[in-house]
Amino acid sequence: MAENETFYAAVNANVFVKEIKQEAKQGMMLLPDSLDNDFTFGEVISVAEGYFENGMFVQSCVAHGDIIAFPKISGTKINFNSIPLIRVMQQDIVAKQVQGTIKID
Repeated sequence: MAENETFYAAVNANVFVKEIKQEAKQGMMLLPDSLDNDFTFGEVISVAEGYFENGMFVQSCVAHGDIIAFPKISGTKINFNSIPLIRVMQQDIVAKQVQGTIKID
């Protein structure tokens, strides 16, 4: 984006996501291959600080640059300045990529 260019930032419970093709076992987002067909993966481009639910403020659990997974049936495809994005509600996000070690007992 160019300096001083107008853009829109997500508000309320909205998250703007750029769809990506998820590589198998990338980071800590471990989903069975069968679920790969049910989820869309994307990079968070813009996210609101949080949203109000039942009168209480809920802080966002994702940030700009996070890689997230959400059901293919959720989200709305949109175009901003000819950039294809998906608008997802924060409540629809089921996972985000993290680094670390999995310990299974």
